Amino acid sequence: MGDVVLCVESDHPSPCCRICHEEEFESCNSLEAPCACSGTVKFAHRDCVQRWCALKGNTTCELCLQQYEPDYTAPSQYSKSKQQPDSPLTTIRAGLEFPRREEEGESSGSAVTVESGRVVYSSVSEFRTAADKLASGCRSVALIVSSLSTVLLSHLCLFVAETCIYMNLKGPTWK
Repeated sequence: MGDVVLCVESDHPSPCCRICHEEEFESCNSLEAPCACSGTVKFAHRDCVQRWCALKGNTTCELCLQQYEPDYTAPSQYSKSKQQPDSPLTTIRAGLEFPRREEEGESSGSAVTVESGRVVYSSVSEFRTAADKLASGCRSVALIVSSLSTVLLSHLCLFVAETCIYMNLKGPTWK
């Protein structure tokens, strides 16, 4: 007959970094538990946690609200505010970059969309106009459907009434 293949799955999956999501196959030597979190978010690479602390500006875990231990550092608020306007990109993970624009018009009345890998800034009024057109079209369809159903119902009532008169019936009786 054929070969027998036995697949055994472990109840304990190999731990992976909660920031970069890379699994640790051989040992947990390079992964640390930097805070009081448990479960699938317990482990992280030291470099990943340090980059995250530098990016957000403090050493507090957002999940368990404990300080990262030991020896994680974050830049001071002064140096962070000094570097922020010069940096056009905020990088969370290698390969993920989010462009930032610090213009007056952006905060009031503009939106960001992604088209074929490009970030496009456009006016919110364009989206409002499209939404208004869609809502207007839906209202028109609803009005037409309700008008047709009213006409159909009135014709049905007239048909039933004339059929009862034609057949000399008293009409429907409800008991």
